[in-house]
Amino acid sequence: MKISGEVDIKNVDRAEKFLSSYENLINCLPGVTEVKGREFSAKVKIGFLSLEAKGEVKFYDFKGNMSTSIIEVKGVGVNSTITSKVKIVGNKLLYEVDYEAQVNIKGLEKIVEKQANKISEEIITCTKQRINEG
Repeated sequence: MKISGEVDIKNVDRAEKFLSSYENLINCLPGVTEVKGREFSAKVKIGFLSLEAKGEVKFYDFKGNMSTSIIEVKGVGVNSTITSKVKIVGNKLLYEVDYEAQVNIKGLEKIVEKQANKISEEIITCTKQRINEG
């Protein structure tokens, strides 16, 4: 599943500084309860289920005006890999997120897809707010 879009930003320098660190990405992940380096724990709600998930930033790179990240998240019945690219173009952030999810609980596929969309929106909203608020 792919999600893409763009958001306006007020300050390119702050955007570059924010995107240069994977810690800022982790801090914008909803439900994070603990962080140890590149690893984190999070409470995730998928439909009627509340799950504890473990995740890790497997790859993070910021070059020029673009960040690329790969995050793996493992929880009961759901494992996912999230690959994202965020590019600064003028006063905009262009983003592309690709979710690959393995759902082992029958019937949860659509719910997981909706939740992935919601989480992506929350991460982008957080990123925009932190950049614009400086």
